[in-house]
Amino acid sequence: MPVRAVSHFWKADWHLSALLALLLLVVFVFYPMSDLSPLKGILLQAFFSLVLISGALVVARSRALAALTTLIAVGTAAIGWVRLFAPSEGLIVVGVSMWIVFFALLAWVILMRVFGEGRITVHRIQGAVAVYLLLGVIWAGCYRLVVHFDRDAFSVPSAANEGTLMSKLVYFSFVTLTTVGYGDMTAVNPAARSLAMLEALTGQLFLAVLIARLVSLEVVHRNLK
Repeated sequence: MPVRAVSHFWKADWHLSALLALLLLVVFVFYPMSDLSPLKGILLQAFFSLVLISGALVVARSRALAALTTLIAVGTAAIGWVRLFAPSEGLIVVGVSMWIVFFALLAWVILMRVFGEGRITVHRIQGAVAVYLLLGVIWAGCYRLVVHFDRDAFSVPSAANEGTLMSKLVYFSFVTLTTVGYGDMTAVNPAARSLAMLEALTGQLFLAVLIARLVSLEVVHRNLK
């Protein structure tokens, strides 16, 4: 991809900033406070739907990819709203699987822009942060699939219903991604443990590769001046 095209993506696409802001709100505000408000389900689903929409706009550069991601985003949001008012175990696997696929595609598209040629800008840093947050969200979805097949896959301090389960899994995911490991919630199921190890390794490798790539891009840019 030409440097000019990459630069145009970062400068012209304000959807990336909106996506990052929504991700920060959902991950650090609405999920942690999900069990404190009676309206948490509606608010969380509303903001989550906005995340899906803004994510689809970010990848709208390619028609084929945009059509695919828009279809998955709309389907994921629709299933989320249906589950909110008519809970169904059968929709969990479908909805969460579509969630994982959508965010994985979104993270890949943004990551290719972050690692692409060109000078380091604020927008590129925003993209890197967005990918890091998406990794945590993707793994939280993977953990939810494991819990669907094994309710005792994680040792949880207090009983979690469907409304608070995802908030606990998101918390565990980011604690694992950053390798903090408080120990208040642990993986018991073998599949959950394997995913946790893979997430911890991915979190460390992502930061190492990201820093190395950004430094090399900045050095090349300065040498070209």
